[in-house]
Amino acid sequence: MELIDLSVRDFRNLSRQVFSFGEATNAILGANGAGKTSLLEAMVVLGNLRSFRTTSLRRAVRHNENSFRLQATVSTGGRTHRLEQIVEMGSPFTRTLRVDGVTATVERYLQLFPVFAITAQDRELVVGSPEGRRSLLDRFVFLLKPTHFDHLRTYRRLLRQRNAALVARASDTEIEVWEEPLAASAAAVIEARESGTMILGERFSEVSRELSPEDQIEVSIEYRSEAWSRPAGGAKKVEDLYRERYNETRTRDRQMGFTGDGPHRHDLSLKIGGRGVRYVLSSGQTKRVAAALRLATLAQVERERNERFPVIVDDVDAELDGAALALLVERLGSDRQLFLSSTSERVAELAGPRGCCIRLENGTRVPQEAITDD
Repeated sequence: MELIDLSVRDFRNLSRQVFSFGEATNAILGANGAGKTSLLEAMVVLGNLRSFRTTSLRRAVRHNENSFRLQATVSTGGRTHRLEQIVEMGSPFTRTLRVDGVTATVERYLQLFPVFAITAQDRELVVGSPEGRRSLLDRFVFLLKPTHFDHLRTYRRLLRQRNAALVARASDTEIEVWEEPLAASAAAVIEARESGTMILGERFSEVSRELSPEDQIEVSIEYRSEAWSRPAGGAKKVEDLYRERYNETRTRDRQMGFTGDGPHRHDLSLKIGGRGVRYVLSSGQTKRVAAALRLATLAQVERERNERFPVIVDDVDAELDGAALALLVERLGSDRQLFLSSTSERVAELAGPRGCCIRLENGTRVPQEAITDD
């Protein structure tokens, strides 16, 4: 899989321009504020529809503009596609997705060009709130099993409807209408997440050993739901338990104004010796565990789909020391497209003969130099 070119219009501080990339390692260089992270963010938003810098894409629009457009030529599955994404900040917020000039569904679009990024924000996967870990897990499961997207969407829709009924002080009979399908959707989401967690845990152990051969950290990964919702008997039993739980907690939920139990409250638990990792790891170890989580999802998706995916590492000097960066590049191999941003010219040396060097200044690309052996 390869990003061949990317056209950017009004995204962050990037002027309107087209970027072309090498098929191997691409070094994105420039001073702080030059636009390096903005360019990498544009790649991630292009492929994943989400930013690693903000939860609101309104902040990604260039100052004094009300929309941005990303267009790209990508190679995936032995075919070349033209992706287009237009985001407009009016009321309401709108996003248009096209593949080869034809309007595409979110599900199809997200399957075409997944981008894996390692950034400073990744430490929140380890020490931050459960939301980021749930998002990581859901994306991982979706890339392995696309039907997970429909289960999640259905669950969130039914959850909103039950919550609205609670706030509106609807009758028990009216609320029960939403609870039975909500319980079934919750069970489907949990079953997929638990299966994904088991697979992710195995890959995480492998990647951790490779990234930190001299500093082995035994981190356990498990899906954490309500204790009462983990019976033997499979998804049908979980569905029955949630239906009973929603009935039992209806009065409590009315008082709170929202549904207090379900997959929207669950977590991907990371522990060392039974203790939460945030209380055990150093800053450097936290970064390596976060990188291992990202790379573990990458390794399994590549194994399942038999294809190499692009990887982005933002501000490599700050996130990884020299030894860790060398191990990372070695592990990722030379048969994938890699994007490394840095303020240091030495990173350009990692590109090799099939890569390229892109220098940015004030959001604009300066004349490109192909990386050679000279």
